[in-house]
Order: sequence, then C-alpha cells, then structure tokens
Amino acid sequence: MNAYEFLTTHKGVMEQLQTLPVQPSDVRYLELFKDYQRLTSEGHKKTYILQYLADEYNVDERTIYRIVKKFSTKVEM
Repeated sequence: MNAYEFLTTHKGVMEQLQTLPVQPSDVRYLELFKDYQRLTSEGHKKTYILQYLADEYNVDERTIYRIVKKFSTKVEM
C-alpha cells in the first residue's frame, strides 16, 4: 500500500482527525491517560498520580497535565 492508497482508504478518519485537538503522535500517551483515569477512580491524590505517571512513563508533570487536558476535551462527531 502506498501513501495515496492509505489516505484514500482512511479519508474520513483523517478529515475528522484534522478537527480534533489531538495529533496522531499523541497515540503514545493512550496508556498514560488510561492509568491516570484508573488512579483517579481509585481515589489517589493528584500529586501521587502525577509523580507515579512521571516516573512510570518518563515524562514531566507538565506533559501529564497537557495530555489530561487534551484527552478530556469534548469533541463533536
């Protein structure tokens, strides 16, 4: 499959992706956000969650705040 065929096949998804506040490269943070939601629902304090995720995923706390804000944004389909 070449790039043209890929874009043609996934045209609808790609057009929708352009309207979202996320980038395709943000897919690498899906597990981080999943863990953030789990730890939040378990009742852990935010400072603990941030420190744990920063250590676990080797990112700084500011990145975690950015990802949580970005992934929590409501989108219209």
